Amino acid sequence: MTRVMVCGSTSEEDIALLVEEGVDAIGLITEVWQPLPCNLPREEARRLAVLVPPFVTAVLVLTAEDPEEVCRLVEYVSPGAVQLHGFNPPEHVALLKARLAVPLIKTLHLDGQRTAGGQDPERCARQYLDAGAAAILLDRYHEGKVGATGQPVDLALAARLREAIAPRPLVLAGGLDPSNVSAAVAEVRPYAVDVFSGVTREGRLDRGRVRAFVRAVKSARP
Repeated sequence: MTRVMVCGSTSEEDIALLVEEGVDAIGLITEVWQPLPCNLPREEARRLAVLVPPFVTAVLVLTAEDPEEVCRLVEYVSPGAVQLHGFNPPEHVALLKARLAVPLIKTLHLDGQRTAGGQDPERCARQYLDAGAAAILLDRYHEGKVGATGQPVDLALAARLREAIAPRPLVLAGGLDPSNVSAAVAEVRPYAVDVFSGVTREGRLDRGRVRAFVRAVKSARP
């Protein structure tokens, strides 16, 4: 069964909404360089992470690339996992793996059939996994944005990457919403999906869209 992670929480009410709607992980977007309405200061991320109940994972979503800064943020917020959504090189992932006790999810920013840096996605994914990443997340790159683009990744490419790194987990993001996520899950068969803009209305989480999204994922058949 494909798991669901929803980003965008900014309040206790958002945490309660996501838990009630049955998500598996809650992404706390924290001190990222991209302007977003849900960009939390570390103090607020720490407060919200404590509210995430057992058996639901609080995921700290960062664009920080300096290993020391990543460690400071993780140690302060104390999440259940960390999503490295910047352009952290594999050697930094290896340093973080040695210092942090939480799983590291590394994002690959796709631009067509290549990464945003023009590299082969499969080769990059293997480098990050060899360095200690627990999972690879695929998201669509757009100039000036590393997430929340509303644009999908190439699903055929995502399916090939999922097979190439199996049994290591692949998380699918990029342009997902209640209307298309079922087909995406059926084609790619990811370990999990990650969504933000597809379940919001005017920048805030929308219960109806969250509910429709979770139901579409859980009902998808490969």
